Amino acid sequence: MRAETGTPHRPVNEGAQDDRTGFSVPAPRMPIPPSDPNPFASRAHAAVHSWLARFAICQSPASQRNLRRARITDTTALAYPDAGPDDLVRLAQWLYWTFIMDDDFDDGPDGRDPARCAGALASLVRVLDGEAGVSPATRAFADVWRRMLADRSPAWCKEFRKDTEEWFWTYYEDAVDRAADRYPPLDAYRYRRARGVGAHMFLTLAELGAGLDLPEELRHLPALQDLKRAAAEYTGLNNDLWSVAKDRSAGVFHNAVVLLERHEGHSPRDAADRVADMLAECAGSMLTAVRELPAQLDAARVTGPARTDVLNCAVAYQKFVRGCFDYYHRADRYTRPEPPASVSSPLTPVHSLFGPGSEASARAARDRRRLPVSGDAGTRSPR
Repeated sequence: MRAETGTPHRPVNEGAQDDRTGFSVPAPRMPIPPSDPNPFASRAHAAVHSWLARFAICQSPASQRNLRRARITDTTALAYPDAGPDDLVRLAQWLYWTFIMDDDFDDGPDGRDPARCAGALASLVRVLDGEAGVSPATRAFADVWRRMLADRSPAWCKEFRKDTEEWFWTYYEDAVDRAADRYPPLDAYRYRRARGVGAHMFLTLAELGAGLDLPEELRHLPALQDLKRAAAEYTGLNNDLWSVAKDRSAGVFHNAVVLLERHEGHSPRDAADRVADMLAECAGSMLTAVRELPAQLDAARVTGPARTDVLNCAVAYQKFVRGCFDYYHRADRYTRPEPPASVSSPLTPVHSLFGPGSEASARAARDRRRLPVSGDAGTRSPR
């Protein structure tokens, strides 16, 4: 059953459970009406798994189980309901990559050790700069990165690159916090969380999903910027509500519920309700921005197809937020505890993107192959 516009959306089944209290996820305000999922989801799902197999990543039973529980194609189909079949494939592949990478930083040592984290992120930034990738993981990333930029304007590519790199470096910021046992203040955390969940990046992708590519100046309309910021914060805080049990089990404290307990002494139940109140504020800010947008278009003398594109972009942002909201009620990752037999050590990466056979070891092997052979004229043997 779906919620009426402007009313709370309570799951039919019990939501995510806090390990200590057993409470269900509170129902925050959700004023955006639902959309039907993208009809090309099954095609995208098949293409994603063919792509993962082609690059030989995420093929272990544990990795496959995690991906099944996450139901990432559902996220894509709900968040980008109007994307064409080819665009939905590349959007789904991008979302799979982000979930896979997030799992490894959350559950493995790369998210705890700042030096390891910086090294892993550097390998990904090199791909953003045009490197083809060395390890299976970075080659897969290079492939999907190239296809995300295909047929997009320079202005869009610049925005997407900025959003993506900002998302990457939040993992390093979190790793330093963990190493220092620093619990960030809530106001600073709310800003970081919107970036850390990749929401700005995913909202930029909403243009692609809606078949839009705005001129750069129109992306800077204040109301559209306000809408994007509020939508990104809503997405991050709502994720915190649903992932608090998983975060606790992995020893992750970058979660608004956990920080409210720590800084303000709230019970888990009261902290979750406070986060729901924050989400209601974000929802109000989104509605205000949508109301203000037409007047700003008038003031900027934006008419014709450009005006229509901006208004459609605002709709695409809202559909993204609603799609993510609905997704959490569907995925075993958030609604059912991990089976005890499959729980990993807190420092065991599920997908092993950056472990043995990763970028660092592949780069070292490549460099060894480039060393001169002993006895070659004009060379010295390596020692």
